[in-house]
Amino acid sequence: MTTDLATAIEAAWERRDTVTPASADVREVVEAALELLDNGTARVAEPDGQGGWQVNQWLKKAVLLSFRLNDNEVVPNGAAGPGL
Repeated sequence: MTTDLATAIEAAWERRDTVTPASADVREVVEAALELLDNGTARVAEPDGQGGWQVNQWLKKAVLLSFRLNDNEVVPNGAAGPGL
């Protein structure tokens, strides 16, 4: 599943200039990748076992694509704003 998901994310990344909040096919694979990150199954960067780090570029791209899929909005009390 992860290989298929990575392939789909890479394909979406190549056409990222066409990705909008209405891109349902891209949203599905991006949300699946974000779920892997949220539940701890996958990490954008992880130790490589040799004292360094390996970056999972496809997960990084999924995070970046999520910004194209979701409209910006004000977060209540964001950055410790009014109300705290």
